[in-house]
Amino acid sequence: MRRLTAALLALLLLAGCGSQGEIEQEELDWGAYQEELPEEEPGQEPSPYRPSAFTLAYHKDHTLDPITCGEGIQQDVAALLYEPLFRLNPAFEPEPVLCESWEWDESGLICTLTLRQDALFQGGASLTAKDVAETLQRAAASERYAYRLRNVSSVAANRAGQVVITLLEPNWSLPALLDIPIVKSGTADQLVPVGTGPYLFVSENGAEYLAADPGWWQQKKLPVEKISLIHAKDRATAMYLFSSHRAELLTVDPTDDLTAVAGQYETVYQPTTVLQFIGFNAAKGVFASAEVRSAFSRAIPRQTLAEVQMAGLGTAAQFPISPLSPLYPAALETVYNRDESLAALAALAVPPAETEEAGEAESPSSLVLLVNEEDAFRMTSARFIADSLSPAGSWKIEVRALPWEEYLTALAEGAFDLYFGEVRLTADWDLRDLLGTGGPVNYGGYSDETTDALLQGFATGVDREGNVRMLASRLLEEAPIAPVCFKNYTVLTHPGVVEGLSPAPSWTFYQLELWNIHLSE
Repeated sequence: MRRLTAALLALLLLAGCGSQGEIEQEELDWGAYQEELPEEEPGQEPSPYRPSAFTLAYHKDHTLDPITCGEGIQQDVAALLYEPLFRLNPAFEPEPVLCESWEWDESGLICTLTLRQDALFQGGASLTAKDVAETLQRAAASERYAYRLRNVSSVAANRAGQVVITLLEPNWSLPALLDIPIVKSGTADQLVPVGTGPYLFVSENGAEYLAADPGWWQQKKLPVEKISLIHAKDRATAMYLFSSHRAELLTVDPTDDLTAVAGQYETVYQPTTVLQFIGFNAAKGVFASAEVRSAFSRAIPRQTLAEVQMAGLGTAAQFPISPLSPLYPAALETVYNRDESLAALAALAVPPAETEEAGEAESPSSLVLLVNEEDAFRMTSARFIADSLSPAGSWKIEVRALPWEEYLTALAEGAFDLYFGEVRLTADWDLRDLLGTGGPVNYGGYSDETTDALLQGFATGVDREGNVRMLASRLLEEAPIAPVCFKNYTVLTHPGVVEGLSPAPSWTFYQLELWNIHLSE
């Protein structure tokens, strides 16, 4: 856990955030906040801040349906109302929640899930296969979950009360994709659908809050009996409410949110599948050479970028799998040596060529690195990488920042040498769309039959560990992209209020039963 201030983060990121929108004056009453803070006598030890209630921000007029509600504060509140079949732990491994067991047919195309018999919805109704099937069917058609479920052909409930998922091709890692909150059949259209989670949504006397469900089927200890809710019409308001001690927890994407949060706070990093990387134009130019791509990748000071430039907000990675995953091939990592890597890269620099008209030297090793200008965090990282590699002989890298639409157009047209990219991977680490021939986000045009076969084997084969070793070895040689790091989100709390916070991917409240929340008496 780290205590940071907005000013420090601004210095570390070397960039500010854009406007977060207008905030209504009646919602942002600093006077009310100031009256709540205890006054200290000169020389007196400051009293620890203790709120009278644990409060979360949410948008009261928006749905809490976990399939369709917005990211951020709505998802945080929904996470206390609903539970999934599986939940990813901090190592991206699926842990059963509502699913008791599962089995595959010989083809690897049909997965049959047996649900827990003791799982109950709020109100006491038993969880059924129909509830699960309907939720997953909605998820497959939703904006949030359609991509991860693109390999699902059908979901149905069988006569034995099991859920049968049929796939288009084998994926033995399917449980890692099923951390999708389940909603009771027939309640999805309600503003607050019915779930199986530890808290109940309550609205009374003009106030909304979450109350611990005495009938929660897991019967685990909860840190508080009541969680107050406060309305936030947008992200800017939610950050203000946290800064003014009206909300006690906030999950943010640090690349664009942290510099807008005022005051002191404690941060715990939340792992994600969001990969940041350097993409190469492998279809033409100097990076058509695998030797050049590989040397360039080895020359990137990932650890320094992640730990110093990004202030720990990224986890350095040489492969496009999170280093927190047991599948990450750490044994194949190359040891970074600045002098050796720069020397190897300098030896591969293309010598200057004579222009036909003026006879002047023009170096093909003068390269353009594209980055989206609206992401100040990525711009800072791109410039750091360009500056780090500038001593490598005649290599000269120009960082060119473009508006988002122009950036996407340039990528689609292949009008770049390098680009700083970001992609959210799925937790089964299927890399074919990013690295495979003709992949929709393979902007560099990389194509290699051997790599394609290894990508297919890793995605669909039973021996995941053996397949990932073979694939990783090939990626070191070919370097279709240069992974840089996996982005971490941050969970913010006020100093000393929450203990035991250990967020997992997509779930801030992982192991909630181990939390301690300190309130005023």
